[in-house]
Amino acid sequence: MTRGVQQREYATKNAITRAECALYGRRRISTVALFVSAVLAISIDPLAAQVNDSRDDGNEAFHDALLGTPNRYTPQPPTNLFATAPGLEQQAPRPQFTYNALLPILFNSNPLALRSGGVDSAEFSPLAGISWTTPVGDLPLRFTVNARAEVDRFTGETSANFDKIAASFRLQYIDLNNDQAYSPYFVYAPRWDFTPTFDREFSRRQDLNLGFNKVFNFDASFQRVAFSSSSSADTAWSFGLTAFVQRRFREPLESSWGAFVIPSVSYVISPQWNVTAGIEVLRRVFDSNNGFRQRDWFIEPLATLEFVMPGSWFGGDSSATMLGRPALDVMAAYEENWSNFEPASYRIWRTGVVLKLGWST
Repeated sequence: MTRGVQQREYATKNAITRAECALYGRRRISTVALFVSAVLAISIDPLAAQVNDSRDDGNEAFHDALLGTPNRYTPQPPTNLFATAPGLEQQAPRPQFTYNALLPILFNSNPLALRSGGVDSAEFSPLAGISWTTPVGDLPLRFTVNARAEVDRFTGETSANFDKIAASFRLQYIDLNNDQAYSPYFVYAPRWDFTPTFDREFSRRQDLNLGFNKVFNFDASFQRVAFSSSSSADTAWSFGLTAFVQRRFREPLESSWGAFVIPSVSYVISPQWNVTAGIEVLRRVFDSNNGFRQRDWFIEPLATLEFVMPGSWFGGDSSATMLGRPALDVMAAYEENWSNFEPASYRIWRTGVVLKLGWST
């Protein structure tokens, strides 16, 4: 059974909250109660257990950090958690498709997101995505549809292996004369989780997000870039803020509310080099289960150094474009989750090298 250890941890939560909640809530769980809870957990199908929401949120931020670098060559999707992603607050000139792929080779210190005793592992989690974006008539709105498929594989902890398909539908306000203005948006984002390889669905969720992006752009002399419909071409430094509230509906087990604050910064060193950093801060409160309500605090700082391979390496810009304008990213991220349900608390380091590709029509 995939993700066995983690799912048994969360099955234990289900057993505790239904059979021993009153004792657990008052922090008076006896040795006998713990034994009974463990026995109950064994009888629960692990696929019915809640996955770690914070771990999944951290994984999404990890991918968006890679897809949101100030890369002027490799096409990137116009939807991202980080406000400094280029073009995120700009109107689409016309309907267009964007295709992206990430091919990472990573070190992961705790693939199962365990509170203690996690086994480190190499991680291979390729991602492929397609986006379609369009202006909404003559209105100051942009509509974007995005779909992604991801395969997670760990050499040191095969029970953490699983696959996922995610989609998002984003409607965003765009100031047609100022891409540094506040840019509010609404997102509907469903996701389906599967055992390898996309064999059996064991979890699904639907997110409703309401929030905004705000970006401040500066040139190489650290002077504020003049407001315009497209100021990113003149930008060397970019400081951004994303904030949104979320309602998550999950099957199985508890739905939740979340509040996200995500500051970010990017710097274009040269046409071939750039660096970005950001931090995702999240407060998540789960629906009550027999009187027990899980509450989590999550934080994830991330940093990315990117090298965009010159077109001359591939015989010219046209050849490089056909190959997806390859870029090589060195990424480091740290995740920590604090929870009033102890098995949901964990720490993870992830670092490695990622090949990024992108195409647009």
